[in-house]
Amino acid sequence: MFKKTAARLLRATGMVLLVMGLSACLYEMRQKALIPYQVIAITGSPSRQLLGQLQVDFLTYLDVKVAVHPVDADLLVEILQDAPNSQIASSTSSGQISGYDLNDIVVFRAFDQVGHEVISPTEIYGVRDINFSPHSVLSADIQQQQMIEDIRKELAMQITLHLIALGSRARHIYK
Repeated sequence: MFKKTAARLLRATGMVLLVMGLSACLYEMRQKALIPYQVIAITGSPSRQLLGQLQVDFLTYLDVKVAVHPVDADLLVEILQDAPNSQIASSTSSGQISGYDLNDIVVFRAFDQVGHEVISPTEIYGVRDINFSPHSVLSADIQQQQMIEDIRKELAMQITLHLIALGSRARHIYK
């Protein structure tokens, strides 16, 4: 009985020391980024993948709500262009395609409800190279779609990081 109590006490003491040690090195739980807006709407012409990923990223990393209707938002993120593209990168000696260069260009801007542009039109890029055997064309198509999806996830995170920068700019201005 005494051994169990002593073990529990030792474990509790260890946990307290761990928490105190981490707080001494200024460790704190990761929190959502604060930006000077409470509700964001995504407008323009994003692909379904990009739109979905933007909504997930905004709700995960920013302390905001995502509005369905632009009228309800105090910040509008407008996707001006979302254009995935692929070019033939290589081919075999018999002329069969064996590689693609995949790229996606997204142009976006952000403005508040009054119409002040807080992020001017910005181009961001995602690029991937894909090489495959001409005998496995079907798997290459699937791999190409997965890579485009990954590119769009990265582009959504880049847009989110631009919005996070708005919050740090606002903190510097109002200090």
